[in-house]
Amino acid sequence: HCYRGIWLDWMAQGTRVTGNLFHDNGSDIFFEVDHGPFLADNNIFLSRNAVSLNSQGGAFVHNLFAGSLKLYQFDARQTPFLKAHSTALAGFHNNPSGDVRFYNNLFVRGADMSQLDKATLPVMMNGNVYLNGAKPARFENNPLVKNNWLVKMHLISAFKLSQRHGNYYLRMEFDKAWMTERTCEPVTSELLGKAVIPDLAFEQPDGEGISISTDYFGNRRNDSNPTAGPFERQPYAKRKLEVW
Repeated sequence: HCYRGIWLDWMAQGTRVTGNLFHDNGSDIFFEVDHGPFLADNNIFLSRNAVSLNSQGGAFVHNLFAGSLKLYQFDARQTPFLKAHSTALAGFHNNPSGDVRFYNNLFVRGADMSQLDKATLPVMMNGNVYLNGAKPARFENNPLVKNNWLVKMHLISAFKLSQRHGNYYLRMEFDKAWMTERTCEPVTSELLGKAVIPDLAFEQPDGEGISISTDYFGNRRNDSNPTAGPFERQPYAKRKLEVW
């Protein structure tokens, strides 16, 4: 119930946003004139606008997106980037689009990733699943697109967040095809590579590598074929998940 759920303005370098439930916001999260590396993983984005992206050097991994992506193609402001794990200034740069990674996410409803098609810097995408009108970008080879997901049911009744006694429940249909019709690669620092402008890797604060080895609930992910989205291998039948 905010204008923006989270707003990360310049110098959000090294930030990780993980394990959050976003809903009923004007925009769930806004990355503004950051050069990365920054990481958003295992989040549930349910607002009409999920992500506003006016930055580069980011990674979005194992999230659920039920809203749109707003992409800024270019921002001429010269904003700072830092030395590794430091607040020491390394330089300034403008803000072209691209240099962003989307791995193993679940896109539903109005999520249109084709806005990335004209990005200036490289875009890396793999392992994503697109449901009921969600659109992939041209950068992903063989995306799993399921436009007939819940074709016999009303989407609003089969994909819904509800509140009861202070807890939030997500009702959602799961499908084994998300695992069997495509393979997802485990996400590590090696896979994510380096943010282009600061030339820095995606790392933990102590410099150790990152591995997205658990899901939204803290469950261990499959080591060879993790499930797309924030939930690892949930029972594939209609159910309510207590998400907060």
